[in-house]
Amino acid sequence: MLIQTILADIKAPVDATRLSGAAYWTRVFGRVLVVPAAHVVILWRISTLLYRSPFTRPFAYLLRLFTSVWGGTEIHPAAEIGPGLVLLHSQKVMIGEGVKIGKYARISHGVSIGGDAGTTEFAGCPQIGDYVQIGMDSIIMGPVTIGDRAQIGAQSLVIKDVPELAIAVGSPARVLRVLSPDEHPAPRD
Repeated sequence: MLIQTILADIKAPVDATRLSGAAYWTRVFGRVLVVPAAHVVILWRISTLLYRSPFTRPFAYLLRLFTSVWGGTEIHPAAEIGPGLVLLHSQKVMIGEGVKIGKYARISHGVSIGGDAGTTEFAGCPQIGDYVQIGMDSIIMGPVTIGDRAQIGAQSLVIKDVPELAIAVGSPARVLRVLSPDEHPAPRD
């Protein structure tokens, strides 16, 4: 299961409609070798496995520390993220404990996603659907739900729910429009 998920992660950023055969796999594994964002995702996947046992949990936090220093990204090992995660650039990405993100999410640099365990209006963690795109320097906080195939614009502050297929921008984010299923690119599995 872990290997299949990592394979989906490393294949997700490469457009299979433009490349095929050896060229496709060269691009996929070339990214794994030289792109810090790919390293971060792979190491985070391993840390989630280590986090499950109290005996190996310290190693999960060690990998978290390493990805923070190496890739500039901090993803808590208890965050739940589906296969096909794409970090467009790894710098300044923070995903907190309790966050749930569906499959094939595309996250730009500078994105913070998290919640608060306290009793404020932001207590709780974001739940993000499948095929969601999150623009650079966006913040998603609190107990919000972002629907499948939604798009969050750059520098948006999301503190309210965003429906499926919506484009949300601004601070605080507001829904500009909701796309029809025909307007949004078809999901690729």
